[in-house]
Amino acid sequence: MTYYTIIEVCDFLKMKERTLRSWIVKIEERTEFRFTRKIDMKNPHYVYGNPVPQLMLDEDEVKLLEKLNENRKQGANLSEMIDRLFLLPEDYNQRYPVDKRG
Repeated sequence: MTYYTIIEVCDFLKMKERTLRSWIVKIEERTEFRFTRKIDMKNPHYVYGNPVPQLMLDEDEVKLLEKLNENRKQGANLSEMIDRLFLLPEDYNQRYPVDKRG
């Protein structure tokens, strides 16, 4: 499996790093979804002499973020799209009951 750094994903999606990081924080706050954090062995980040895990996104995570980005460009609400893409189906149905969807 291939992993990508935040910078690589930003270049691919043509968006700012700050925006992508804020989306990731919001996704992890709103849902149970957790992005991959690994130590980048090619370019490790050290804190107090110890390597620390960094966000390293796999292909599936990048595809979900790409869908989110496409929908945002079309004017979709960020919170609703996060819920639709990142919540488990049963959690989505609980938050948005079928009978109340427009």
